[in-house]
Amino acid sequence: MRINRCGGFGRKMQETFLQLETYLPILIAVAFRVGNRCHSILDQNSKNKSQICNVKDPDDVISYDMRQLRLQWSAAVLLLALGLSTGMAWSQEASLDRAKIVHVLNRITFGPRPGDVEAVEKMGLHNFIELQLHPEKINDSAVEQEVAQFELLKMSPADLSAFYLDDTKRALKKQKELAANGQGGQQPGAPGANQSQAGIQPEVPRKGQNQPPGDMENMINKADQWRSVAAIGQLEQAKLVRAVDSNRQLQEVLVDFWSNHFNIDMKKGPDRVYKIVDDREVIRPNIWGKFRDLLEASAKSPAMLHYLDNATNTVARDVSPMEQQMQAMYMQKVLGTAAPADSAEQNQPLKPKRQGGINENYAREIMELHTLGVDGGYTQQDVQEVARCFTGWTIDRQTGEFMFRPRMHDNGAKVVLGHQIPAGGGMQDGEMVLDILCEHPSCAHFISRELCQRFVADDPPSALVDRVAGVFTQTHGDLRQVTEAILTSPEFLSPSSYGNKIKSPLEFAVSAVRASQSTIIPKQPPPFDKLVPTIEGAGIMGRGQAADRLGKYKRLSLNWHIYELGEPLFACTPPTGYKEVSKFWVSPGALIERLNFAMALTQQEVSDIRFNPQNILAGTDLDKPGGILEQCVAVLLQNNITDATRKVLTQTALPAEGSGQTVNPAKLIALIIGSPEFQRK
Repeated sequence: MRINRCGGFGRKMQETFLQLETYLPILIAVAFRVGNRCHSILDQNSKNKSQICNVKDPDDVISYDMRQLRLQWSAAVLLLALGLSTGMAWSQEASLDRAKIVHVLNRITFGPRPGDVEAVEKMGLHNFIELQLHPEKINDSAVEQEVAQFELLKMSPADLSAFYLDDTKRALKKQKELAANGQGGQQPGAPGANQSQAGIQPEVPRKGQNQPPGDMENMINKADQWRSVAAIGQLEQAKLVRAVDSNRQLQEVLVDFWSNHFNIDMKKGPDRVYKIVDDREVIRPNIWGKFRDLLEASAKSPAMLHYLDNATNTVARDVSPMEQQMQAMYMQKVLGTAAPADSAEQNQPLKPKRQGGINENYAREIMELHTLGVDGGYTQQDVQEVARCFTGWTIDRQTGEFMFRPRMHDNGAKVVLGHQIPAGGGMQDGEMVLDILCEHPSCAHFISRELCQRFVADDPPSALVDRVAGVFTQTHGDLRQVTEAILTSPEFLSPSSYGNKIKSPLEFAVSAVRASQSTIIPKQPPPFDKLVPTIEGAGIMGRGQAADRLGKYKRLSLNWHIYELGEPLFACTPPTGYKEVSKFWVSPGALIERLNFAMALTQQEVSDIRFNPQNILAGTDLDKPGGILEQCVAVLLQNNITDATRKVLTQTALPAEGSGQTVNPAKLIALIIGSPEFQRK
């Protein structure tokens, strides 16, 4: 069970929260007393309410309402402190050198694990950064063995495309069956339907529902059939395994950055399989090389070609009756259905038909989002000319790979950002555009600012951006040297940068797993190894009621918790990707969901995470509340805690002196994970 979300109060309410710093301890104390009173009332009436709610065990009501009331009042107000300061003031216990190490670990890794700070102190901060900049020197064989369990991630583009086509045929067949039974409606996945919904509507058992053996076997068979949907779940889980366990932490942070920069939404039709190849062959091999190589790999990625519609970007041309017949035969062979025809034209001789046309989507986004920025100096005329240059860059639907079709290309002369592109260039037109964009001064500045925004500050110093842009220009976009210039800059290592950003949901959840030294289970045991990726993949796609039903489970996966925190992996719909600016992640409802996750983690209700409080407590005596608090603060916050937060934790999570009660470690650890200090990086 989880706390209900607070409604979105809007920007005005968030501004009001900024004025509450002085009163925060008082608010927490009052809220906790109200929570205790609510608990007393609930305890008296739980039996009656269990009957009203049709819940067999009254303890379930107490468990649910305790979190709704007591924690929503006490700990939710604690989270408001996220908006009360622009950074973190390190306590006297935390030395300046140690604070610098923690800052670096928070920015170039997914958060420190117990012992990481000491390890970096021993090897030296400079040496640690240098090693992370050269991940080929780091042994990561253990995590690669974990990821190797995901068989779909090793499939060829052709096999993955075949899985998608099989699933599409199955959806079309179901549509026909529904139509034959008079149920009508268009089955998602059929031509003309919303392609983001194509694929599967799995049956998801509800909490407490006992599935008969035959029904469970049927579900397993269905899950095994919808391989393209399971691909979503496997790719998301592999990303989390790497984020939690990889020793090449900076590499995983940069993979996340560049995947977001070249955002692709897996919900859009075949991108649920194309993105596997994009992650494996476009992003990961190119994040340490030249930006020009990464840009070209993305431009030729079938996932990007489909997502931003360049696969259908073609010069308009006349299609003969014979070619129209061949197209219909192809549809019949590949999808098992004939191409739809206008009823007025049925049984009439085919006539030459005008097909195709310029699609500007990719041309606009490659300049606005991938290279130059919205103020990068291009015009609408440049967008049109770039779109013409990329005509014919498309996908071989049989192999799932990039191909150039000369017949689709506009071979006329073009002018892009003042550069002449002569007629007859063919595929070279697009490659010339990539050269022009990468050499443009706006590209160096735009890419440098985005990287500085990720690593240094939401609004990075202009002097730093200019210096990094200079490195970009001098090295012709060498991404390793550009990254090194940021990570060794005075601005990155300045105390003013400590804690000035809020963790994204992915960073928050993964850092909590790492800080608590919890263990991620890469793959569930059979039959859930097939069920979970398929059901979660279907939920990400919004199929049926999979997402709603998953939300009713008591034990959710790490992946699905991140979904509920607001950052579904590989499923950001707009091409902008997720925002780097911290305020995007701060709202009352979002912060309550973060506390929900912290409680689920410490209550061992995250299905693929093994949490053991002794990894944090290290045998500390539970009868000594003060010692327990200090141990948890040392491990989870590296002794970085304000007096206000310490007071709140003492009042809400520690028993009163002389009460004879022991500390509840799960509650204390959850509140620390929900604290402003932990949520900042």
